[in-house]
Amino acid sequence: ISSETVKKLRSDYGLDRALPVQYWLWLKQALKGDFGYSFAQRRPASSLVLERVGGTLVLTVSAFALALFLALLLGVISALNAGRWPDGLSLWFSLIGLSLPTVLASIGCLYFAFWTVWLPVGGADTWRHLVLPSITLAIPSAAFLARTLRLELIDSLGQPYIRAAVAKGLPEWRVVWHAMRNAINPVISLAGVTLGGLLSGAVVVEKVFGWPGLGSLIVDSLLSRDLYVALDCVLLASFFVIVANFFADLLLALNDPRVRCR
Repeated sequence: ISSETVKKLRSDYGLDRALPVQYWLWLKQALKGDFGYSFAQRRPASSLVLERVGGTLVLTVSAFALALFLALLLGVISALNAGRWPDGLSLWFSLIGLSLPTVLASIGCLYFAFWTVWLPVGGADTWRHLVLPSITLAIPSAAFLARTLRLELIDSLGQPYIRAAVAKGLPEWRVVWHAMRNAINPVISLAGVTLGGLLSGAVVVEKVFGWPGLGSLIVDSLLSRDLYVALDCVLLASFFVIVANFFADLLLALNDPRVRCR
């Protein structure tokens, strides 16, 4: 390509201007519904992003649901058996889950799939392809939430109103339920942060397992220097985090009347 053609293309797309000016121009276009053009795919960037967003939503929601289930299960078991071996196993799981990088967790799941031949190692054709990426994403979030729930539930179980409920002869499940109402508040507040961690982890997991989503699209767009596609992916991921935090605040208000009074 001649230098004159390159200069004309850079001028047409505003790439010859300063970076703050380029960002401001892109932001004005985005507010009008124009999210740029994919130079690698030769199509509007928004259409490319919308094709991939469904895959990321399925993976993220599945991993988030699995993380919550594991966190509630391990957190309750650990709190009710504080100082005993179930509590120790839960703490070890939390420590390993928080310390294990996403890349190593992905490699471990791939090795497990190769060794057992129970699950496919890549693709997105059936629900079985969703299992390994969801587990890989859910492990660190489940460890983080389980550790938080354990501490809060142990503190709630030691409160005077819980001792009063036990003295009245309430069944154990009712006592745990009353303690859970207060202990679950920090977990609800951290739900939005957890979703942000899942979205950032999806960048690695989707690429490793060949899952067609925003994460793998971000990697491909960065490698091909497809600027507008990368910006659109980050913008959409940020929007999801904002929406998740909004619903987390709503759930917190529904669970805790003190929040509604503020």
